[in-house]
Amino acid sequence: MAANGRRPRSRYSPPGPVSGNLARKMDSRELERRLESSGQLDFDQQYHRRQESRAELRARQRAKAKAAVRPAQKVSAAAVLGFGCVALLVMAVLMCYVRINAISRSIVSMKNQISELEVEQVALLTEYERLFDLSTVKEAAEAAGMTQPSESQIYYVDLPGEDQAVAYGGESTGVLERIFTSAGQGICAAVEYFQR
Repeated sequence: MAANGRRPRSRYSPPGPVSGNLARKMDSRELERRLESSGQLDFDQQYHRRQESRAELRARQRAKAKAAVRPAQKVSAAAVLGFGCVALLVMAVLMCYVRINAISRSIVSMKNQISELEVEQVALLTEYERLFDLSTVKEAAEAAGMTQPSESQIYYVDLPGEDQAVAYGGESTGVLERIFTSAGQGICAAVEYFQR
């Protein structure tokens, strides 16, 4: 070998120039084994599934279909009654809101009427005072030929005894008749109130 002019390479001598990667190549099984032992391998990749038979596949599909279909449940009477009561209360609240709205509209219209009537009252009072002014009445009376009475035309009448007044009332009624009359008036008043 020395004859060629080359020196023998020692075991520990530095290598010459390297092209490529010096990392050790591992096959996939060895890589999986190392990853599995280090805990970096995904759980699904650790175990290989065996091939399913047709019977197992059908059983799994049936179980999935059974889980997807939910059995019909019975509706309890208390739940139906509760929902009915809630619906009635909601309707009652809505009717009360409608009633309140109608009442507020009537109150607004009545306030408008009151303001119009107050203006009319002021106009009528001024007209009344103008028409019934004493000087105007005196002038109208003199124009009609009326005159003040003289002392000789005035007569005073004195009656003996004190002033008396007699009140004539109806016959006294029984207790039951008065109770029925007041109950009937109360019912009529309630009906009239709710008809508005």
